[in-house]
Amino acid sequence: MKNILLKLILVSLFIGFTSCEKDFLNVNSDVRGAKNFNLKSQEFPITAFTKESGSVQANGLETVFLGAFKDDTYNTTTVSNIITELVPEKFNPDLGENPRIDSVHVNIPYFSTLLATAANGSSTYSLNSITGDPTVTYNLKILKSDYLLRDLDPATNFTEPQVYYTDFYSSTIEPLDNTYTVLYDDDFMPSSKQEKLRELDDNGDPIGEPVRLLPSMRIDLFPGNEAFWNDLMGIIENSGSVNTQEPRDYLANANSFKQFFKGLIFKVEVNSPGTGSTIVLNINSNQAGVSIDYKNAAEEVDGFEPDIRNPSQYLLGFNGITVNTHTNSPAINIPNSNNNIQDDALYLRGFEGGFAVVDLFGTEDNNSNGISDAFETFRENKGKWLINEANIKFRVKNSLVNNDEPNRVILYDLNTKQPIVDYFFDLGSNEDASLSRTTFSTPLTKDTSGNGKEYKIRVTEHLNNLLLRDSTNVKLGLYVTNNINNVGFVKMKNPITVGAVQNQIEIDEIPQSSILSDRGTIIHGATNNVAIEDKIKFEVYYTEEN
Repeated sequence: MKNILLKLILVSLFIGFTSCEKDFLNVNSDVRGAKNFNLKSQEFPITAFTKESGSVQANGLETVFLGAFKDDTYNTTTVSNIITELVPEKFNPDLGENPRIDSVHVNIPYFSTLLATAANGSSTYSLNSITGDPTVTYNLKILKSDYLLRDLDPATNFTEPQVYYTDFYSSTIEPLDNTYTVLYDDDFMPSSKQEKLRELDDNGDPIGEPVRLLPSMRIDLFPGNEAFWNDLMGIIENSGSVNTQEPRDYLANANSFKQFFKGLIFKVEVNSPGTGSTIVLNINSNQAGVSIDYKNAAEEVDGFEPDIRNPSQYLLGFNGITVNTHTNSPAINIPNSNNNIQDDALYLRGFEGGFAVVDLFGTEDNNSNGISDAFETFRENKGKWLINEANIKFRVKNSLVNNDEPNRVILYDLNTKQPIVDYFFDLGSNEDASLSRTTFSTPLTKDTSGNGKEYKIRVTEHLNNLLLRDSTNVKLGLYVTNNINNVGFVKMKNPITVGAVQNQIEIDEIPQSSILSDRGTIIHGATNNVAIEDKIKFEVYYTEEN
């Protein structure tokens, strides 16, 4: 088997080398036997302008944000709320004889890094993916939702999934806010403290070894809401006698439960305007959900030893629809975002933010044939040039940026909704987004003062496709990204049309990694108003026969 596998690998490598050699010969077949070459470089024109993304898809995402933070670069405070369904892990529960609820905890882990573990088993952590000032508290309300989230869109005759957008809270949920039952309301602040669960005896003393959880948002929803949770589980409290449990039709299956208990809303209110933080929640973790802890008569007999690792619990998971909304106050103002002409500065931001539309070789078209003059000149070098490397460099406009910029930007083909081909030629590590694909998109370089300086993106193979294979010089989209390895797309609520009549394109989707980035930056454009040393630089290094 190993020999067969080795042969297959060798054959694949041979085919790869052969195809690469064929491409090389096609580039410059008349140069192959020549002895004298010159390595040269040439800058080509490039144009770019900014567009606002507007409201974008807020469901079906891999992570969710909660909190509020002030973005000084864009002079706005972004509040991130969550609306999510709950689904029981089992149905028609039997809580035993004389059931009573002890606690109801909502638990959602943060993303964290283990720093150290002590001899007694306790660990210390640092929180990841937190933006802003984590020492400032905010008001967190957990509400019972009265809005039924749908799996399918009635506007498509229930043939396509329902899409919810980032303005869903402000446009739909908030006007109904007074109809919801408040389950929790307090000053809240994310903590890196490890949670330890202990079983208690009748005197309130801990029994046995604790169960340790990851740092999490963990809140007991039971105090003050006892009647609500008892009624949900069908527990009838009988004064002076044992409690009983009545069957509930909505506990028979997932659809019935979601119709009755439509979900929870995690609503953030800012206590101190201009401050605060946003944190990413691992809502897909197996430790995420709502646990209803109860006891019954079987646990009250002499000699019963509770097992904290296998407690009496009824679990509700976040396995249904989750919508993560973002509200900017005041709304982000991106200058000239209604225009399709190049800008002096490009405004890139995640959430409801902005991105840039980029035209390699510019847009000047004196013969009005729909192809830029500079690109026509470039294509005249087919069979003469061998492209060694091509890069685009974007300079940060520090006078408008208040640090904390995203570490990466990414360039997409707006036609195919895929990263440009150089992305797939860079086989960097996929385990660490900060290290992977650094050939395609290098992390932000900084000056000695720690200020953002420059992003660089490699477009070598993209240009080879344009020169060798007569590919179309399509418009490109430049976005911030929180994860260079996530290339999925989500919908925009209001599609945008860009380009002249000959090459118009509708932009109706945006990279998921862009809307999952809570950071933004502003970079210099390529207009005549920009200093030469700050302009976007599009440079091609090539070899040609002397």
